[in-house]
Amino acid sequence: MTEHQDHHTAEAEASSRDPHDWGRAMALALTRLAEQLDPEGGEDMHITLVNRPLQLQIRDDDEGVTITVSTA
Repeated sequence: MTEHQDHHTAEAEASSRDPHDWGRAMALALTRLAEQLDPEGGEDMHITLVNRPLQLQIRDDDEGVTITVSTA
């Protein structure tokens, strides 16, 4: 496995506190993170995330949660 030195963070908000409703926010946060890791926008965006250790944080906010994903 290749070691990654860069630290990047992306977040998105979900308007619900129910984990069943967080899919779009999770996908948006991961997409934003992938765009930071590969600003050239390669065809296979998922490759920038596969096999990379990520950290996940979910915080309450006024109307739902904020999902933050970062590189480890």
